[in-house]
Amino acid sequence: MGATVHAFFDGRWSLFLAGRVSTRGREDFRRRLSGPVEVKREFCTPVDGLSDGELYDLLVSLGAPDGCVLVKDGLVEDELTSLRSALRRVCVSREGALISCIPGRLAFLQCDCGSTRLLLRAVPRPQSANEPSTHDEGTNR
Repeated sequence: MGATVHAFFDGRWSLFLAGRVSTRGREDFRRRLSGPVEVKREFCTPVDGLSDGELYDLLVSLGAPDGCVLVKDGLVEDELTSLRSALRRVCVSREGALISCIPGRLAFLQCDCGSTRLLLRAVPRPQSANEPSTHDEGTNR
């Protein structure tokens, strides 16, 4: 999980990641996924309108293996599961979640109580001059 957080999330998330050594820290990290999550915008592509099946096809086309790590609000522990199962559960729940497909290279993030869905990919996309460098509460999409 560390490689994914360091690659795609704002630096403050490194502190939350460090707190994951304790049960309370892991719970706090998962709970924070339901709110706004500050990410490095150059690695994000909004995928709000895609179904779990379409997300699955997209992630597989980008090299995602069948197995992934699911970190989701409401889980007691991180879970190794199939990509299809993780996406189905995340999309239905609308809870904050991070699915790490290839650590530090490819992931899916659902945050803002399910209203924001982002493909996180290690290949930076062009950023416009007016676009902020992080995702925050004022720019959900």
